[in-house]
Amino acid sequence: MHKYLRYGYLILICSVLPLYMREGYFELGEAKGLCYMALSALFVPLFLIFSAKKLMAPGRLPDYMAYTLMGYLFSNLLSFMFSVDKKTAFLGLEGWRSGLITLLLIVFFFYVFYEKEESLNVYVLSAALITPFMECVLAILNRIGIYPFDIFGQNPGFLATMGNINWFTAFLSVFVPLGIGLGFCQKLFSGWFFLCSAFVLTSLVALFLQGSDSAFIVMGAAYTVLLFFALSDRHAFRKFLAQVFLLGLSAEIGGILITLFRDGYVYQENLLMHVCQSHAGLILMALCLLIYRGSRLFEEIRLKWRSGLYRIIASVIVAVILGICGFLFFRNPDNAAGNGRILIYSICLDMFKGMDPLRKLVGVGQDCLSDYAYADPVISESLFNMFGFDTLTNAHCDLLTILIERGLLGVLMYLALIASFLKRILEHKNKHAALVCALILFSFFMNSLVSFSLVVSAPYFFLAMAVGLSLEKET
Repeated sequence: MHKYLRYGYLILICSVLPLYMREGYFELGEAKGLCYMALSALFVPLFLIFSAKKLMAPGRLPDYMAYTLMGYLFSNLLSFMFSVDKKTAFLGLEGWRSGLITLLLIVFFFYVFYEKEESLNVYVLSAALITPFMECVLAILNRIGIYPFDIFGQNPGFLATMGNINWFTAFLSVFVPLGIGLGFCQKLFSGWFFLCSAFVLTSLVALFLQGSDSAFIVMGAAYTVLLFFALSDRHAFRKFLAQVFLLGLSAEIGGILITLFRDGYVYQENLLMHVCQSHAGLILMALCLLIYRGSRLFEEIRLKWRSGLYRIIASVIVAVILGICGFLFFRNPDNAAGNGRILIYSICLDMFKGMDPLRKLVGVGQDCLSDYAYADPVISESLFNMFGFDTLTNAHCDLLTILIERGLLGVLMYLALIASFLKRILEHKNKHAALVCALILFSFFMNSLVSFSLVVSAPYFFLAMAVGLSLEKET
């Protein structure tokens, strides 16, 4: 029964939550937040009744992960106890629903899905990925002006049944690296490889067309981590080239769609659009083929594969690229960059500096950033000058939001939990599941630095970590 409850919850949460809309795009965040809480709360008593003995088994989690998980829970409970608004901190802010109850549900299902005795059922996973795949197809159609369904409140800023493009990107920050990792783990040109490739290609095209430049962070993190795993041997590197070829192909397909449906393309120009139209994808595909032929040549002349040296070279290249990006960004800092994120960060840091020592330690409470900010005349005036009557509900950087809402203790416990995931990955770094988890971990975490915690991303992230990190053998 325990196994089927897990299968049922996984399929439902991946199918129902992305699709659920109460009044179209109107108050969609609220609808999805309540949907997540209701659907998850329905399964909690079922697991407690039918799986109590299994869930109470000793040694279910590695000790270090159990301790960090308890620390994470403790810090959240402490923040709730000292919150400026208990109701908001518990239920979450309307439209976001990232309160204590949501965090408790996320942790509960992480614990439930961390199951070392069971292998991953590929058919259940395939069923769970059907809706994310359809979301990507629908997003692509929407972006080129095709709307198969009439949804209330429809406008170019909304996609599929996910709504805001930043919500959609956060959703894909879990599912795109998941698809890339699964595709990399398959035998080249096998049936499962082509199925995974179809998912990867479709999700990458959707990511290129959706409009938020944070897509570069998701893709960059996933492919950088994959590269360091792939440099272990020549065969793995060829599989990496296959995934990079799909990246180039997706960019080229995006460019073709924009050209063919120029009159129907319904979003403002952005960097992603220029990349697609510059034929960068075609150049990338040609480069992959050239490197592949070079790899085959080196293999024929029996040139030794030097993984250590190649990782050093890759590290230098990545460092140079990051350095150039940092230089270009900070050379002429613009407070309006990233939809005003730089100015938001500055205001939020000033907010934190002005807190008393207790608040700095435990925060103002989950989802209570706006309650605290607008109660301060100086901060509220700054926010009004910037946003008018729109309310700033979070810092648009998950770590900064946690710092204000859950304090220094909350940040430390969250980072400790992430570090425990990374430790588990490194313990099983030669296993496929660990590789997939590494891609998801870095893509989700890096995107969260310019985004926010959402019920369409955080629950999936923790479920993916639970399933992947608990697997003791290849499946």
